[in-house]
Amino acid sequence: MAQKRQSFEEDDGRVVADMSDLARPPLLIPRFEGAPEKKKMPMMPPEDQQSSPRYQEQVSLDSEERRALIGGALAAGLLVVGCLAAGFALLILFISHVWG
Repeated sequence: MAQKRQSFEEDDGRVVADMSDLARPPLLIPRFEGAPEKKKMPMMPPEDQQSSPRYQEQVSLDSEERRALIGGALAAGLLVVGCLAAGFALLILFISHVWG
């Protein structure tokens, strides 16, 4: 049985998303020369709009706190790299055991 396709013939003229300023990107060769200027979105909210309180205060760290944050980030990264290296080593041992 063939399904009957719905046709939407009535258009109320509302715009859901204005796509008139968007240009189609090139598929094979990117072109940077003569590219249309993009509209700059404001980074700060307008004055009449309340911004989130977490963006209103500046955080100042002393050298000890900064060193602790960097050390924690490095430790987390090294933990991830160590787990990946251990998994890779176990994979090599498993493959050498099966084919060895």
